[in-house]
Amino acid sequence: MFLETGYVYHIKDEYFEFANDEKLMKNHENGNTRPTYLCIKNTNSKILWFIPMSSRVEKYKKLQEQKIK
Repeated sequence: MFLETGYVYHIKDEYFEFANDEKLMKNHENGNTRPTYLCIKNTNSKILWFIPMSSRVEKYKKLQEQKIK
């Protein structure tokens, strides 16, 4: 599979089963569809990062403010 920076992806359930990490965002959590991830590349190390995207901006702004405090 060829992955491109700047595109969005959905990660298959099989990955979450394989990774078995309780801290990862879950697929189909609370009856919702799987999250969408933005793919970016670290130019220094060639690591691909998959950042979860959300339409719940206000929720995450509040969380961000709490973490900063």
